[in-house]
Amino acid sequence: MRKEKFSPKNLKISAGIPAEARKTLFWKRVLELLSASSRTKCGVNISRISSNVKDGAVVVVVDKVLGTGICSPKLTVGAMAFSASAKKAIEAAGGKAMTLMDIAKKHPTGTNVVIIK
Repeated sequence: MRKEKFSPKNLKISAGIPAEARKTLFWKRVLELLSASSRTKCGVNISRISSNVKDGAVVVVVDKVLGTGICSPKLTVGAMAFSASAKKAIEAAGGKAMTLMDIAKKHPTGTNVVIIK
């Protein structure tokens, strides 16, 4: 028996992304990563995000953002979910914690947006 490509949760996110954004290669890749097995996905710590990007960057995380580490740069992070400590740390550094759909509406082409997994 063949497994469904998208779970109901991923279909909701896919439907929330604007149609013009879903046609771009960037958002196609994000949707592809969302459909990956849950065993291949793992949460991403704030320390990993802040060590890989510069101040003012826009970051997309395909899974949950976890609160381990220090968020030094000011970031805009879009993710499936945030732990309470991660959201608090991002906002304390002057950044924004947003959903993937909100990031897709602000950046439909995906230019200057980084995927961290």
